[in-house]
Amino acid sequence: MGSSTGRDLHVDILLSQIALNYRPPGMIADQIAPIVPVQKETDSYPVFSRGEAFAIEKTNRSRGSQANRVTRTVSSAQYAAKNYALAYDIPVEDRANMDPTWQLELEGGAIRYLTDKLTLDWDRRVLTLAQANVSTSFLCGSSWTAGGTGTGAGDPVSMLWKMQEQIQSQTAVKPNSALFGYRAWNYARRNYNFRNFVQGLYAGGNNVSRAGAQAALELDRLLIAQAFYNPMNEGQTATFSNYFPSDGVLMYYAPMAASREVPSFLYSFRWTAPELGEPFAAIRHSFDTRARVDGVEVQYYQDERVTGSDYGALLLGVGSAQANGLV
Repeated sequence: MGSSTGRDLHVDILLSQIALNYRPPGMIADQIAPIVPVQKETDSYPVFSRGEAFAIEKTNRSRGSQANRVTRTVSSAQYAAKNYALAYDIPVEDRANMDPTWQLELEGGAIRYLTDKLTLDWDRRVLTLAQANVSTSFLCGSSWTAGGTGTGAGDPVSMLWKMQEQIQSQTAVKPNSALFGYRAWNYARRNYNFRNFVQGLYAGGNNVSRAGAQAALELDRLLIAQAFYNPMNEGQTATFSNYFPSDGVLMYYAPMAASREVPSFLYSFRWTAPELGEPFAAIRHSFDTRARVDGVEVQYYQDERVTGSDYGALLLGVGSAQANGLV
């Protein structure tokens, strides 16, 4: 703001509750790249040797001898947290026109608007990283939309299991999460073989629920990428797109509780410190006498990193059959 300095800004506890308690619909970035709190803007995180972790050691010892000693190799990689922030001006005329009982909603609506936009950008960064950094990409061998029954309907179940097997064979860890493009999810839950797998043989027209599919596939998460964005410039006719392929499926491993010592496909390294304020807290700017506006701001510091590309596998084009594709 024109007349604001660092001393003029105030972290508003009441407004911050609007931001901190609000989750924009369809946002899934934190479930693909779990948040790891970090104490510095830039730092390194440990990268452990997976081969060493699963190596069988000689564990027996003879009387009077010392226990066999083992070594552990640890390398490191770097993150660099960036500041992501948006602000919204509230003209004095808007405040003057609004009844006193709606004053908080004027600011609350601005906070939700900013939070939506910040989180949509976070989703974009994570989903762009995810689809570009898997160790294995597959094409669909039999279309999930094919008519008929049995092999004529395509077999999503076998493809999804094979993706899990691919990751497990490379990492010794079974993937615990799946992300479906919104069309891929609709194809799957209408598919004859998938419905029978989830609901039981001859499920007929029964709807496949997300919870039922998640349990049948033995997953901790089953996500649908259904957050849309408008790529057009201001003033142009809006169109809506996804950052994740609508006919794709990502299978990956990410722990339910983030830790810098637990493997994950991606992590979000979020820098927190008392001087920075609470991430996504609402900051109220003082009144700018020249522009006759005051305003609110929402911000956070973060860097997203692919910490294990071989913990992810991607299947593309499930709405069509591809020669030499996954079956």
